Order: sequence, then structure tokens, then C-alpha cells
Amino acid sequence: MKLENFFADHHKYLCSQWTEAIIKTYPEEGGKFFSSTSSQFSNPVGHTFRSNIERIVLAVAKGTDVAACTQDLDEILRIRAVQGFSPAVALGFIPALRNIVSQHIIEKCPAETHVALLGDLNILVDQLVLLGFDLYMQCRELLWRQKANQLYSRTHKLLERANLLQGEEAAE
Repeated sequence: MKLENFFADHHKYLCSQWTEAIIKTYPEEGGKFFSSTSSQFSNPVGHTFRSNIERIVLAVAKGTDVAACTQDLDEILRIRAVQGFSPAVALGFIPALRNIVSQHIIEKCPAETHVALLGDLNILVDQLVLLGFDLYMQCRELLWRQKANQLYSRTHKLLERANLLQGEEAAE
């Protein structure tokens, strides 16, 4: 059996468990809210988690390259970057996939297929973590750049109002 086939056969279970792993990283009240409803409008964060996790799992089930999951992983990590998680916490849901799938493989597959499936799983999760780290750092960099630009703009306006800028500086 190939890892892609395992993901295809068990995608509903894997999606629900992986979504639950993300939700567990939030405080109890937030977790309850994110898991309470799947409506895109009343719970956009929970909906984003569920729909993107499902697309990632289905992409793996199709045997698609991990790079094809960039957009879906990016949407999850943008939320977590804005929420101010450290990189370890923000990306912690990705290695959780390894535990979820490993346990399910051991429960559902014959012992002779464990080594091959788990080896492929390790490669997949490592690729997702590396991709996720790059995406998360790009999001955080963008946030810091925006904060720096806002601070510069505020400072510049204060200096203008105080008439502390000279000639060209005031025109910029």
C-alpha cells in the first residue's frame, strides 16, 4: 500500500483529527468556538482550518507534490502569524499529523507495510514543516514591515506638525 492510498481511504478521519490538533493549540474557550460550527460566516477561522486541512489531505491522497499545498498551508499560517504564535506553536499542528497518521497506520495496516508507510510519512511531514516555516516567516516579516512603516509614518507626521523637518524632508 502507498501512503497516498492510505490518505485517500482514511481522509475523513485524518481531516477531523488534524483539525482537532490545530484547535487544541488554542485556549479552551477559543477551541470550543472554532469547533462549534463550520459556517464560513459565523466561524471564519474554524472554517479556514477545516477546509484547508481537507484540501491538503486530499492533495496528499492524489500524490500531489507538497508545493501544491502552499496556498492552503499559507491560509492557515497567516491566521496563526497574526495571532502572534511563536514559530514552534504556530507550526506545531504539522508534526501532529505524523502522530495521527502513524497511530492510524499501526491500527489499520498489516505490520509488513508499517516501515514503508511510516518512512514516506516522515518525508511528507518534514516537507510540510519546511514549507510551513518558510510561509510563516514570510507572514511575520510582512507584519513587522507593516508595523515599521506605520511607526515611520506616525513619527514623520509628528515631526511635520512640530515643524522640526527641514525643506526636502517635509516634502517627502
